[in-house]
Amino acid sequence: MDDEQAIASVLNHLGAVGDLRRHLVPQATARVAVLAALERHGEMRVVELAEHLLVDMSAVSRQLSHAQQDGQVARRPNPTDGRSCLVSVTADGRRLVAAARRQSAEQLTRATASWERADLAKFAELVDRLRHDLEHLPRAAPPATAPS
Repeated sequence: MDDEQAIASVLNHLGAVGDLRRHLVPQATARVAVLAALERHGEMRVVELAEHLLVDMSAVSRQLSHAQQDGQVARRPNPTDGRSCLVSVTADGRRLVAAARRQSAEQLTRATASWERADLAKFAELVDRLRHDLEHLPRAAPPATAPS
């Protein structure tokens, strides 16, 4: 297996882990993803949030509307652009994200209970290294669209 095939396999497995996690952790929903992004990156415009999440703005707007009704996000007018608003996560939203993270960590702890401690430590180290290396890659240009 060459490097590209190995990476493709890793990405496939990571996607499968994400799929399983969403089924095992009911709180690992789109709303939690929205709230977690706001928690991680801070207050921002809806369009910026959609870009961070790589999803359509309408999907983000829908999640934000529900989260706002539940008191998990706050909106305020954008002081530099009166046409948009800034959204931020509230204390209730932070509590939901924390609960989802706890539940996810509990599931992962159970799933890896039979692992050797050294294997788990190495896995954590490698995932952190991958995250760090990805953060330091230059942004790729979007793929060219095929001519119609």
